[in-house]
Amino acid sequence: MEMKKKVVMKVALLLFFLGFTATVDARFDPSSFISQLLPNGDASYYVKTTTKACCDLCLCTKSIPPQCRCADIGETCHSACKACLCTRSFPPQCRCADGNDFCYEPCKSSFEGEAH
Repeated sequence: MEMKKKVVMKVALLLFFLGFTATVDARFDPSSFISQLLPNGDASYYVKTTTKACCDLCLCTKSIPPQCRCADIGETCHSACKACLCTRSFPPQCRCADGNDFCYEPCKSSFEGEAH
């Protein structure tokens, strides 16, 4: 009986750590194994991802060519970001530190449902 209790506790602990690391990881892949264990197989409920490069708050200098950077802060960076900086908080706050001479298109999903 004691051996069975230890095995059950080890399995429970393993599942807890597996679930915890899957939700904390800022670059969690929604097509991975853990997403099959989530309710309805919908990992996007737990992890916010941006599949296309977009930016709602783009700041540029007035120089020619302009030097632009995206000042959006979210749980992940957009897909084209090469230098993603994230805090170690929960949930993480990430921003892209890339510099470009252009701005990405605005993210449409953040404006859906808002009246202008």
